[in-house]
Amino acid sequence: MTNISSPTTPSFATTQTQTEAAQSDTVAGIGAEFDSFIRLLTAQVQNQDPLSPLDSTQFVEQLATFSALEQQVQTNTHLQSIADLVRSLNGATDGA
Repeated sequence: MTNISSPTTPSFATTQTQTEAAQSDTVAGIGAEFDSFIRLLTAQVQNQDPLSPLDSTQFVEQLATFSALEQQVQTNTHLQSIADLVRSLNGATDGA
């Protein structure tokens, strides 16, 4: 008889931990970009020339970019929650 060994848990756990760390770094990076964007937009509005304000088309484009970025951050947060739930469910079924 040939013995076929299954993958060991420590390597899976290490891979899972590395994946989670990479995901949290990505979310943190997006959050930092989001904060930078808000600061730049606020500074731009505060420092614009009142006699020659920002073109409304450009301002609307920047607000749309801001809105899209905010939605992406929220989507990533929700996807991370779903991934965590699936992982916990997989862990519960593996132990049963």
